Amino acid sequence: MTIAAAAAVLVLAASSLTETLPAIARKWTARGHPSVEFSFDASSRLARQIEQGAPADAFISADGEWMDQLEAGGMLEPATRFDLVGNTLVAVVPSTSTLRVTTAADLAAPVVKRLGLAGENVPAGRYARTALTTLGIWPQVAARVLSGDNVRTVLGWVATGEVDAGIVYATDALIEPRVRPAFVFPSGSHPAIEYPAALVRGGAHAADAAAFLSYCRSAEARSIFAAAGFLQPAP
Repeated sequence: MTIAAAAAVLVLAASSLTETLPAIARKWTARGHPSVEFSFDASSRLARQIEQGAPADAFISADGEWMDQLEAGGMLEPATRFDLVGNTLVAVVPSTSTLRVTTAADLAAPVVKRLGLAGENVPAGRYARTALTTLGIWPQVAARVLSGDNVRTVLGWVATGEVDAGIVYATDALIEPRVRPAFVFPSGSHPAIEYPAALVRGGAHAADAAAFLSYCRSAEARSIFAAAGFLQPAP
């Protein structure tokens, strides 16, 4: 975790936002606004940190469930929550792989000996397990699953060939040249992938954090999200 300077806004955010949010923050600070520091990790781990009293001004999760839990526990500033962006779930293989993986059913083939997924409490892992279950593949692949701390761990495994295939977000696949997308999961196979954002109750820089989150919804910020492959949130 990056140690924030005293005057910096501290945002805890899902690991799939690791490249995009700092790019947006650089635009923000270039306009004369306070600096923004980030801590990126699995949404599940970040939510638990907030519950345990870790300092934070804002939280951006990769699913609604962890945000729901914080909201129910009174850990968020009321009426500050909104859906920031969306994403797509994809299967990826090493860019040098010769495996023929074009559908979820192909992940059940014997040649896929190791399948990388984020942990079952991590949003990307939950989306993946739901999709595999919906498509009737989970019983065949469960014993071959290697679970990672977060979606970027899985991406790294695929990139280095430690697993034969992995399930990540489309935006992750775009930033790693050593992997290639194999197929996109049908949208109906899992809940819509949404990234809710909210202010954390008691944050030391609430006003600046609110202004930064507002900027994240601006046309300039949305163009950066779109270039990275993120989707507009569902209306």
